[in-house]
Amino acid sequence: MSTTAYAHLLDLVAGERAHCDRQAERHRDAYRWGQTALIVLSAAASLTAGLGLLVGPTQSPLLQFAVLCLTTVGTALGAWLEMRRTRERWQHERALHHGLQDLEREMHFRGAQGEPSDAQGDAWFERLQQLLGAGSERWAKIVERAPGKAA
Repeated sequence: MSTTAYAHLLDLVAGERAHCDRQAERHRDAYRWGQTALIVLSAAASLTAGLGLLVGPTQSPLLQFAVLCLTTVGTALGAWLEMRRTRERWQHERALHHGLQDLEREMHFRGAQGEPSDAQGDAWFERLQQLLGAGSERWAKIVERAPGKAA
C-alpha cells in the first residue's frame, strides 16, 4: 500500500470518527438538556400545586392554571424528546465512533511497524465500509421506530 493511499485512508477514518463525535455530542447535549428540563418542570408543577394549600382559595384558579401550563409544557417536551430519540442517536453515534477509533488505532499501530501491504489496506477499507454500512442500517432502524413512522 502506498504511503499516499495509507494517509488518505487514515484521513477518511479520522474524518468519519470526528463527524460521529460531533453528532454524538450534539445529541448527548440535547438529551441531557431535555431530561433536566423535564425534572425541573415536574418539580415546579408539584410545588405550584402544593402552594395552593398555603395561599387559600382566592389564588387557587391562578395556581391551577400555572400547574396546567407546567404539566402541558412537560408533556410536550417529553413527546418531543421521544420523537427525536436523542438518547438512541447518541448511543448509536458513540458506538460507531468507538468502532472507527479502534480501526484508526490499529492503522496507526500497524503503520508504525512498516508500510502496510495492499491486502492490509484493502482489509482496512472493507472494515471501514462494514462499520459505516452497519451504522447506516442501525440509523435507519432508529428513524423507522420514531413516533409517527409506520413500523
